[in-house]
Amino acid sequence: MAKHPLMIVESITKSKTISKLLGPGITVKASIGHICDLPNGKDLGVDLAHDFKPNYVLTPQGQHVIRELRAEAKKADEIYLATDPDREGEAIAWHLQNYLRDYAKGPFHRISYHEITKNAIQNAFQHPGVVEQPLVDAQQARRILDRLLGYQVSPLLSHAVKNATSAGRVQSVALRLIVEREREIQAFQPVEYWNLDAIFSPQGSQDTKLKTHLTRLNGVKAEIPSGDIANALATALQSPGVTHRVARITSTPRVQRPYPPFITSTLQQAASSFLHYPPKRTMEIAQKLFEGVDLGGGNFVGLITYMRTDSVNVAQEAQNAARQFIGSTYGEQFVPATPNRYRSGKGAQEAHEAIRPTNVAYTPDSIAHALTAEQLKLYRLIWNRFVASQMSPANQVDHAIEVESQGGALTTLVLPKFNTPGVVATFRAAARETLFPGYLTVYNFKDIGQEDELDSLTGALPKLPENTLCSLLELKQEQCFTQPPSRYSEASLVKALESNGVGRPSTYANIVNTIQQRGYVEKQKGALVPTPVGFEANDYLVSKFPKLFDVGFTAQMENQLDEIEAGNENWVDMLHKFYNGYQTWLADAGAMPSVGSVDNQLIRQLLGLFPKDFAFDPPVKGARSTRDDARLVHDLQKQVTAGKKPLTDRQSAALIRMTAKYAMRDASLLDAAEKIGLGDFLRQQIEAYQNASQMQSTTASTGEPLSPAFEKLLEAMKSIVWEKPAASGRRKPFDAGRFFRSILHQAETAHTLTAKQIAAIGKLASRNSEQIPGYTELAKELNLTPTESAEEDTVKNGEGQNAGADLTQTCEELFRRVEAITEWKPAAKRGRRTYDDKAFVDSLHDQFLRKGSLSDKQVAALQKLLAHYEK
Repeated sequence: MAKHPLMIVESITKSKTISKLLGPGITVKASIGHICDLPNGKDLGVDLAHDFKPNYVLTPQGQHVIRELRAEAKKADEIYLATDPDREGEAIAWHLQNYLRDYAKGPFHRISYHEITKNAIQNAFQHPGVVEQPLVDAQQARRILDRLLGYQVSPLLSHAVKNATSAGRVQSVALRLIVEREREIQAFQPVEYWNLDAIFSPQGSQDTKLKTHLTRLNGVKAEIPSGDIANALATALQSPGVTHRVARITSTPRVQRPYPPFITSTLQQAASSFLHYPPKRTMEIAQKLFEGVDLGGGNFVGLITYMRTDSVNVAQEAQNAARQFIGSTYGEQFVPATPNRYRSGKGAQEAHEAIRPTNVAYTPDSIAHALTAEQLKLYRLIWNRFVASQMSPANQVDHAIEVESQGGALTTLVLPKFNTPGVVATFRAAARETLFPGYLTVYNFKDIGQEDELDSLTGALPKLPENTLCSLLELKQEQCFTQPPSRYSEASLVKALESNGVGRPSTYANIVNTIQQRGYVEKQKGALVPTPVGFEANDYLVSKFPKLFDVGFTAQMENQLDEIEAGNENWVDMLHKFYNGYQTWLADAGAMPSVGSVDNQLIRQLLGLFPKDFAFDPPVKGARSTRDDARLVHDLQKQVTAGKKPLTDRQSAALIRMTAKYAMRDASLLDAAEKIGLGDFLRQQIEAYQNASQMQSTTASTGEPLSPAFEKLLEAMKSIVWEKPAASGRRKPFDAGRFFRSILHQAETAHTLTAKQIAAIGKLASRNSEQIPGYTELAKELNLTPTESAEEDTVKNGEGQNAGADLTQTCEELFRRVEAITEWKPAAKRGRRTYDDKAFVDSLHDQFLRKGSLSDKQVAALQKLLAHYEK
């Protein structure tokens, strides 16, 4: 190592730990994460015209950090880039090298380690490498993919769905899983079935009671669909002449092998299930354990290996230490004859290790004094799982006793499934006996999906010979119903993401956290439930971008990123393939094409295509501004010539779309573009502009032509004297007259209305029928009655399938009761929310006036509130 080496890590805590481990001979500084990123604000920050070249800028924190690092780089003989051993860490190292290259007097080295111990760090220094470009390329491709979706899909979503903030390449797929599961639950129809449990007493063993469950009828799985059949069977079983005897006794040996040590996903699942830690919190605690803890006396040490991993590999040194510890602590019988080996999942980073303690001798109890309660619980879980993974399997025996009941009234009993007389009922008792606990001594939790009913039935069954006669002491009937699939918990969602190939170890926690922060999903009793905004956001994204947010397609994209990381695929080629389809999907969704960050050279070339005497379209005045193409070109030419302020992405996009528009009409523009090498680029933009324009035109013209009868209705409705809207709570009141006039204007100018607009007018007409001359005849001709229109609109607006005339009358009655309230309770603040009864009732009343209905939940909430005002 050089005399004055500089080591750069990611976090301040890690730098302090390593400084104490290595002593004063080396300077250790922290980058504090990424020092640069794509720009914030409205700029896409990606040059789509030049192979997706990213425009990186220093973050505000990065500007401060890089000044300090440059000063240190000038003094260092060598610089060791020691960021985390994954894509993000490699990208950080690459950026650091680029920003420090001109200031460093010595060479750069890339070093990696998976635990923060003195031996591991020193070993890393002895095997330096270089920044691995494939990992950097994979990170850049991932970042650009996320940027494209965030900047181009999110605005469409926000415009279409109120309170929907943004879309995410992976987060939206996680939301889709949750929404689809919730819809499965909503559509689930429970099916009735009955269980029969019996308690037998074997003859000669009066003190022995054998609890059993009916498992088979006539050798076939028992299925009892109704109470009548259950009663008939129970009566027959208890009738005179029925014999109960032990028909079969089995004891089946089994070997229960330990689970592999944790990887990121299984750690998050176990911590969520057993410690009730959200994945994000689990990773925060694990980060602290990895970066280092003071065990006392200045003994700083990292307690666990790197916690973002999908590999179950264990270093030979760690495995040997664990085997030695197990033998001396638990006994040699707990050490397997050959070390346990585990196979990682497909695509796992085999160079990484599983999550394990850095030193197995640091037992949870021995270092409890140095850890917080949360840290200790998570460390104990990791330590126990690792030690158990290196132990002998558990030896168990599954015992079962089957009692057959036949004869008596069972001989003549006819069950619907068999259609012939005679029934033999088989009852079964089961238990699992552990002969040698093995790894279960240390870790007896079950992974999600690995639960076994027999694990709760421990012990041994009574020793009985076959053919032993039994007495039926008790027979219990239980009515049951099939259950819908369970909602996702945070743990099971992580498992679903992993099993579907969506996301990676570094992203699971962020995915689960983000969909909750955005208000798309909320946690109810530990389960993830989509909110109304979550339903709407998912439905919009899936309908407009069915492939983009498809689980399989997203997994395929993750695999392509893995291929880039492995050096098997070029990241630019991958982005081009994706973007060709993506532009089509955007156009299909009604979005104009995006051009991203564009260099000044391209802008100057495009502006040069327009001569001074070019015939621009006359200015078009819109609702908020005037579109003046000639003025746009003049202003952009002036801005580019001045060179003081670069064009924004929005300005560049406006120029390119305008150029494509005129090139469609004027072939000379395309000819001029060909001469300067922009022919292919402009043709692509023309095609994208045509697709988007066609989609917008289609979207704008989806109205229905008006029938003569409907035009008569609109004319007759001009005689209505509209009531002035009254102020209602904090929300702007609905102005029916203003709404009608806007619809009337559209009908008289465009001669079309959408189906929703037509339905809304029909509803307004039904409410004001007394003021409309000849309404009865018009309503018959249009097949429109007050009741029907109200019901139709209610269902269309998703206010519940039970809404209708009865619900409308209920609402009207409730609001009549509201009028009797003379004094409202003052608003009360609880936590972050303010509860205001009057404002809440006013908002419901406003909705009822506008829509003519409330949902079942809203009616129930109103009824509950009014119960407090009975006096």
